[in-house]
Amino acid sequence: MKGRAYRYENEAPWTDEESWRACVASVLGPQFKTDPAGKRRRDALHLAAAALRAAGESSLAEQAENLLT
Repeated sequence: MKGRAYRYENEAPWTDEESWRACVASVLGPQFKTDPAGKRRRDALHLAAAALRAAGESSLAEQAENLLT
């Protein structure tokens, strides 16, 4: 079946939380046990701030960056 490699039907649509978790996991990559505590959270907040800035929401981006401190 040409063109169907790595494709499968989802059993059910994802919830919003599952969708965002999958997005963050694909962008940030795997989480390792050797990573410092809080690294994943910091990386996710940086990603959120960048996405908000790209969407023109600079005040929300600042709020996300304020959560880093």
